[in-house]
Order: sequence, then C-alpha cells, then structure tokens
Amino acid sequence: MQPIKTLRIVAPTILGLLTLTVTHSVNAQAVIDTLDNGNLTVTGMKSGSGCTVLFKPQGEILQRGRSCNSTEVRKAQTAIDSYLREQDTSDNHNGRSSRQSLTLICYGEGRKPGLTNGYEYEWNERRHRYESRNRIESTTDDFDSDVQVEIRGTEGKIHLTGKLIAPINSRGDNGWWKLDDLQVEPDRITGKYRMNGLNKPRVNIDRRSGRIAIDGIEKFRGNCDSGDWSGSRNRF
Repeated sequence: MQPIKTLRIVAPTILGLLTLTVTHSVNAQAVIDTLDNGNLTVTGMKSGSGCTVLFKPQGEILQRGRSCNSTEVRKAQTAIDSYLREQDTSDNHNGRSSRQSLTLICYGEGRKPGLTNGYEYEWNERRHRYESRNRIESTTDDFDSDVQVEIRGTEGKIHLTGKLIAPINSRGDNGWWKLDDLQVEPDRITGKYRMNGLNKPRVNIDRRSGRIAIDGIEKFRGNCDSGDWSGSRNRF
C-alpha cells in the first residue's frame, strides 16, 4: 500500500514567497519557495538536513545541493510535481495563469518631440532691408524601433532601444526597465515603467491582435510575436 500523502497550502511567512508543505508518513516536510526569477527551491525533505534542490519554473532540476541524497531529491521532485499540478488547477479555475512566462519581440514605429532650427526674414527699420533671423521650432520626429517584453509570473520588464530611451533617463538595467503595476489578463497585458521622474510611459498589449502601444513623452506602436501562436485564438 502506498503511503498516505496530504497536500495543503500554508500562508507565506516571508513576503513574496509562496510556500507549499507536503507531509509524508515519515513526517518530513518539503517547503517550496519561489525566487524572483521564477525558479523554485525545495528544502526540508529530511529533518535536520541542509539539502536544497533548485528547479526551473516548469519543474526540471537545475541544481542539487551537495548534502542531498537520492531519496531527498526524489521527495523534492514529488513536491514540485504536486505544487505544479495544484498551480495548474488554480490557474484553470481562475481563467488565467499566475505563473505564465512570456517573451515578446515587437517591431514598429514611434514618435517623439524634437527641436529644429528654422529661418525667416524680418524687416530691419534701421538698415531699411529684410534680414534673415534664426528661430527654434518644435517638431515631431518619427523613428523605427524594436521592443522586447519579458514576463515571469507576476514580474515583468521591457527592453528599449534607440529613440525610445530619453536623453535623461533612470538608466534601467542594461537597457531593461521594470514594469510596474503589471496586469496579465487573458486578452490584455498592461503596465508602466519609469523612464525618468517626469516620464512614466504606459504599456498596453492586445494579446489577440498582438498590437503594442507605449504612451509617454515618446510614443510607440507595433506588433509583437512569441513562438508559434497559429493554433491559438491569441497571438500569445
């Protein structure tokens, strides 16, 4: 007879970590924590053991601690499998995936405000003739650009290039800006990023058409693709 295993969700005691406890007949408890990059760690398969096993978000083992034996690794894998099944059930019930991973590549055109030098002729009363005068005019510059968006669970970031990056900016992280107020819905993805103190563009992605709109001081419109979406009503 197989040992009885019960599954229960324990309220997280550390902010940002989702903890799952799997109780076996030997009273070992496997604790699963989610990391910022979406990977998962499993500890506590054996009382007093310092074994930690690192998994990909999809449940594949990335790394096992030196103190882990084969039995603990098997228990960690069982705990991860149970956790992912529980997540899938919860996601289907809610009609959305709280652990969805997306990488989008978007191409399109943008517009940004600019300045240009202009000339005009003005009558000089003292010299009794027309003379040219320089003036500065406000313009709108058009440009082509590409944008990348990465979403891992509830976290997201956007990669910008060229004229989408304002001369005065918060520098981001190697061209990546964190997406704040990220909302991943079945048909729409929205969020915003902080280019600088005065410019906080909003990002709106239509998942059915694949259209992306960025609205800030710089504006961008384009189309996004991710993998093979031909079998789905949505592009991603």
